[in-house]
Amino acid sequence: MEQKSVHYAPKLIGDLLDIIHNAILVIDSNKKIIFVNSRTAKMFNTTVTELQGLKVTELFMPEDTDILVGNILNIIRHDGEYEGEAMFKRDDGSTFLGLIAGTFFKWDNHQDGIAFTIHDITAMKSIEKSLRRSERIAFLGRLIDDISHQIRNPVMVIGGFARRLVTDNTSAKKAKAILKEALYLEDLLDTLGKFIKLARPNPKRIPLDTMIKVAEKHLQQTVSDLGCTWISKYDQEITDNTLLVDQELIIEALQSVVVNACESYDQATIEKPVIFRVWQTNNPKLPYAISISDHGVGIPEERTEHVFAHFYSNKTKHIGMGLTFAQRIMEEQMGEISIESDKDKGTTITLHLVRERRRVIRTTKIV
Repeated sequence: MEQKSVHYAPKLIGDLLDIIHNAILVIDSNKKIIFVNSRTAKMFNTTVTELQGLKVTELFMPEDTDILVGNILNIIRHDGEYEGEAMFKRDDGSTFLGLIAGTFFKWDNHQDGIAFTIHDITAMKSIEKSLRRSERIAFLGRLIDDISHQIRNPVMVIGGFARRLVTDNTSAKKAKAILKEALYLEDLLDTLGKFIKLARPNPKRIPLDTMIKVAEKHLQQTVSDLGCTWISKYDQEITDNTLLVDQELIIEALQSVVVNACESYDQATIEKPVIFRVWQTNNPKLPYAISISDHGVGIPEERTEHVFAHFYSNKTKHIGMGLTFAQRIMEEQMGEISIESDKDKGTTITLHLVRERRRVIRTTKIV
């Protein structure tokens, strides 16, 4: 029995495309939208009629229409397809983050076209942010547990000596012990308050040369006040590059590291150098590094894994939060911090910095 060929009507194809949950649109070689499904109209809070005939660039944010959209179209025409994230705008002024995928094709009259699908991932990104906030809350919860442990001991000492002073008002030694513990508690609470109120990063594009100059001016004074000597070592060629960082927080992290370096020297040590070094790494994600080195007492290998833990210190009555500050600042700026140390030889703390988190496709035109 001879089988008849089946010809699918355009209306049926359109009906099927309307069933699909994602937005689907097709543009011609002039970037004009020639087809959208009903999901597209719903996603952009408009109608199918209003979308048809628009330039596809009108769906993107104004700052992306020149470089990002042009690059996406060029990639699709060259490679045949593209997938990535982009911010889209609606007529009412609202925006949403979408996962966009595009495919190049030709139809019967040899005209070029590109078919896009868009999936709204705003909710998914919101969940990711909530998870990061949950991690921060969990961290603070662990910190509070450690706080109670840190406060309990000096409070017990204060209480014990205070009870003795009730019957011995002439004991100056006990009074000094109470004062010492009270001052430690004040310092501890001040440090914890500063840590909990640590500002969230506000990254900006800053020339590396500018940040080096600001950091040196600030840190040299600290090093001098602590009786150490400042030494700078960096390649002038890399200072033309740009970082994406919160400069104030990075300098605050460096400040904590510098204080730690100066405190590593014994009081009897005459030469107390603190070496400030900037260099370019081989890591494309973290291309620049700033390190602070000292020639102090160093840290035994088995203890280096603990140096960033809150309240860790090898000196009596030191709060031990300086490097915890530095680590938290680097984590929240998508950077990293590392340590190298040899006992009796010195320590190097390195801050690994991001350059530009925006993808190249959004910053540089692809020809």
